[in-house]
Amino acid sequence: MSFMDPRVAGYDRRMALQKLTSTDAFVVTDIPDAPATGVVRMGKKILQSSAKDLARSATYSFAAFGLQRGGASAGINAIEEAIPDAIANFVAEAGDIGGLDLSPGKGVSIDQLGQLLESQHTLAGSRALTVTGVVAAAKWAAGGSLAGKSAVVEGQGSNPMADLVAAGMSDAGADVLTPLPDAKPWMVWGSEVDLLLTGTKPGTLNHKGAESVKASAVIPWGPIPVTTKAYLTLERAGITVLPDFVAASGGLVAPYFESASTDAAELGVEAAKRISTVLDDCAQHGDGVLMGACVRAETFLESWTDWSPFGRPLAA
Repeated sequence: MSFMDPRVAGYDRRMALQKLTSTDAFVVTDIPDAPATGVVRMGKKILQSSAKDLARSATYSFAAFGLQRGGASAGINAIEEAIPDAIANFVAEAGDIGGLDLSPGKGVSIDQLGQLLESQHTLAGSRALTVTGVVAAAKWAAGGSLAGKSAVVEGQGSNPMADLVAAGMSDAGADVLTPLPDAKPWMVWGSEVDLLLTGTKPGTLNHKGAESVKASAVIPWGPIPVTTKAYLTLERAGITVLPDFVAASGGLVAPYFESASTDAAELGVEAAKRISTVLDDCAQHGDGVLMGACVRAETFLESWTDWSPFGRPLAA
């Protein structure tokens, strides 16, 4: 099955969309009648289309690791003095949606979510798990070790999560290129490095940027940073693109492991091990690791639900 099928190009994104009545906000859930986990973001205008993309990526993350849970994503539209009431009303109303577990995204702090934050660790812990998973994925792409490998992290210097990823890569032995001050994210695409890590926003690496990539592998540190056209461009150039829903999934999926430890370090080790194992398995697919991860996730979804996704987790 190719990415250029109806499930990618102009795909049907029918999901459960619930608009709240107490404030200008919405909740998207991906799998009907399944418990759902994802992020809630706040801003002047949170797009439903991007929320659907984030929910789909989360669904594939859980499925890739054999977890019976769907993805969710929520948006709160508010500015300035309206923010406190908007968040309070959102938490109160969204709390009536069964099986919903939301963690803070853009514009939302962990202490504002209350009852909606059921199974996630602290924000710092979640970020640490994500970084651990991303570094494990980068090691996998580099053949098992980052020693002597060069890397660049899109967003370093302007994005806190990118800075954490860069530090994690450096601690693991990689030679991390420091972008020039005031450099735009896209300026890193053509860096002469072994590994390119990207994730500042969905679709940040498009086909035009992909044409300049010189790295041998692209490792997402955030959800769906690569567009479909960029993926095809990179694939034709022989550049490996890791699935975001595996590489950047540590903070999302690890708290749901059956053997999840309350010790952050132990959970990080488990997350890194599982991510490497999943990538090993998916790499056996004839069309590469990203396609293999999609098939793995879809096969698991078919084993416990009659729901079938239309559209894989790549940005438009």
